[in-house]
Amino acid sequence: MPNFDDCTSSSASNSNDWPSWLTDLAPTVAEPWFAAIQAAVLPGLGDGPTNRELVELLEGDSAKSFTPLQRSGLWLLAGDLDRSHSISQNEKSPEGSFWHGIMHRREGDFGNAKYWFHRVGRHSILSDLSGRYPELHSDADEFVDRVAHAVRTGEQVEACQQVQWTEWQWLMNVS
Repeated sequence: MPNFDDCTSSSASNSNDWPSWLTDLAPTVAEPWFAAIQAAVLPGLGDGPTNRELVELLEGDSAKSFTPLQRSGLWLLAGDLDRSHSISQNEKSPEGSFWHGIMHRREGDFGNAKYWFHRVGRHSILSDLSGRYPELHSDADEFVDRVAHAVRTGEQVEACQQVQWTEWQWLMNVS
C-alpha cells in the first residue's frame, strides 16, 4: 500500500499532507483519488498489477481535472502501460519523456527506456533521486540497469519499487 511520505522533491514542494497535484482540486474530487492510491498495491517493476479502482476513476469525469501527463502517470499506477504510453509519447516536454521512459522501463524495454531518459536531460527529479537513494539511483541509466537486474533475479525488487514510487510522486507534482 503506497503512502504519500515522499511526495515532494526540490522541484515541487508544499506543506500539506496531500501531494500538490491534488491540493488544487475540490475535496470531493481529490478524496476518491487519494483513497484509491493509498488502497493500491505498490506498483510492480513490470507490467501491472491492474488497479480496477483507479481504472474506473480514470474512465470517469474527474480524470479531466488532471493534466495529460498526470493522467499518463495515473495510468501507469493503474497498471495500464498502453494507455500511459499513448499519452506520454505525444508530449515533447522533459516530463513527457520522463513518463515515457518509466513506461518503457516497466514494460521491460530497457534500451528504449534509456533513450527516453536521455531525452529528459538534466532534471531536478533525477538529481533528487540520486541524493535520496545514492546506493540505488546514481543516474537514470544505472537505475534502469538495476531494475532490469531486479526483474531478472528477484533481488532488490522492493527497494527498486520504493525508488520508483518516489519517482512517480515527484513527477506527478511537476507534470
